[in-house]
Amino acid sequence: MLRLVAANDWLWQQWWPALTGLSPDQARAEVGGSFPSLLATASHMVSAELTWQARCDGQHAAPPSAEEGIAALQPSWEALALRRQAWLEQHSPQTPVSYTHSGGHSTNSVEEIVLHLTSHAHFHRGQLATQFRLLGLKPPSVHFITFFRLPG
Repeated sequence: MLRLVAANDWLWQQWWPALTGLSPDQARAEVGGSFPSLLATASHMVSAELTWQARCDGQHAAPPSAEEGIAALQPSWEALALRRQAWLEQHSPQTPVSYTHSGGHSTNSVEEIVLHLTSHAHFHRGQLATQFRLLGLKPPSVHFITFFRLPG
């Protein structure tokens, strides 16, 4: 579980330079997808991860503002990644987490949340790649397996 989250965080680190290197016009260009732009997609992704960590912490998340652009999202994500790592090290995969969501109240195990969190991010990374290509840009070519092939 910790390794899967580490892989997810490593993938984010590979994407941040490409995302923060976008011009404001590129980031906001409406090219389609689940969310209309790269900025909207990245903002949704960071907000989702913040929301899940807040649920694990027994709190409610305040989504980061995307008004300042993608570069403003990165510090929120970096702080979250550190907080999440520390939280995960203190909880077992079977720890139940109860939370409220738009459909009511649910309880899931930490391992179920980690699986959802990482697959959600990976789904939207695929959309980011398509959005990059629709703008004539080359996205980072990174996959979970690349992390697992790293030495150490």
